Amino acid sequence: MRKYNLFIFLVMVLLFCSAFSKDNVDYKFSKEYQSSEGVVIFDHKIHSSERQKDCHACHSALDVFGGSMNELFAHNYCKNCHETHNGPTECNECHDRKKIAIK
Repeated sequence: MRKYNLFIFLVMVLLFCSAFSKDNVDYKFSKEYQSSEGVVIFDHKIHSSERQKDCHACHSALDVFGGSMNELFAHNYCKNCHETHNGPTECNECHDRKKIAIK
């Protein structure tokens, strides 16, 4: 009986952990942000799977800057990361003045 309970407990823990694993999260999306200099399209899939493997690196920094994407965060954190990792740093490489954000 004791082994059966332990087995059930381990199965429950495994199911619980797998339900909250990173693989089950839909991180493959892009989002448009309207700014005074034009729309910025952020591709989460590229940043989370190809560039930055540690979710905490960006998400904890985002919390420091108020918890939502804003100019202060983008220009202080994102641009610094782009400079460090050879990403786009010129205004027109992120901002598209011709595009209007879809709300």
